[in-house]
Amino acid sequence: MFRIFRKIREEIVLGKKSRRYASYAAGELVLVVLGILIALQINNWNEERLEQQQIADYARALIHDLERDVAMAATIKNEIDVLIRKIDTLATYINNRPVSEMKNIDLYYLMRAPFYRPYAWNRTALDQIKSSGALRQMKNQLLAEKISAYEAFTHHLEGDFEFDRAVGTKAVGLAATIIDMNYQNVHEIFGSKSPSSFSFPDSPFHEAYKDSNLSLLTDDPQKIKLVVNSYLTLGGYYGIRPRADTEMPKLSDDANELIELLKEEYPE
Repeated sequence: MFRIFRKIREEIVLGKKSRRYASYAAGELVLVVLGILIALQINNWNEERLEQQQIADYARALIHDLERDVAMAATIKNEIDVLIRKIDTLATYINNRPVSEMKNIDLYYLMRAPFYRPYAWNRTALDQIKSSGALRQMKNQLLAEKISAYEAFTHHLEGDFEFDRAVGTKAVGLAATIIDMNYQNVHEIFGSKSPSSFSFPDSPFHEAYKDSNLSLLTDDPQKIKLVVNSYLTLGGYYGIRPRADTEMPKLSDDANELIELLKEEYPE
């Protein structure tokens, strides 16, 4: 009988200990889980901080690239302005002028090298931003959209350049059918760069070759007009004129806006 009561008491005591142990184990488990969650949150915060710091570094590098793009756009705009002045002068030059009064040296100068330099975008920082996924991680998504739009516009300008280059190349080929281009050492006068200044007819080229007796290869005014029309196509509103009037100013405005937004979002 006593043995039965003792067994019942032991079961009760052991049951209480089991419940206490279970409660203790559950509490420890909760603490461990909370510790893990807190550690994960701290790690996430730290990773986000490092990511945002990296984005800030990219953003500051992008500012410098955009500043160089603005300087390049100003140079290219100047070159396109020179080309437009040359083409407009060419149109005026042949207007109501008989072929006998047209000079080979004048047409050579006005038709030579109707090109502007290729764009040289500074895309190092932008490529890093894209490849790292930083563009998607920017907190200011409006800024990210403006960066993407700017890049898209630069690609649009590259397409325009290829078009202008093709039209200019065709124009030069036609010019070679009416102009004697055999001016010796002409590259010493012009150099290898795109034109940055324009003066007519008192140019360094005219001064250097004033004693040249080269003559036009044709006396057909219609053939000359056909060639001039190819230059007018290049210099028209479906050619390079929008580059100088609209697109280069837009590029500069967009780049300067991005610079200000980036400086505001990611101050030094």
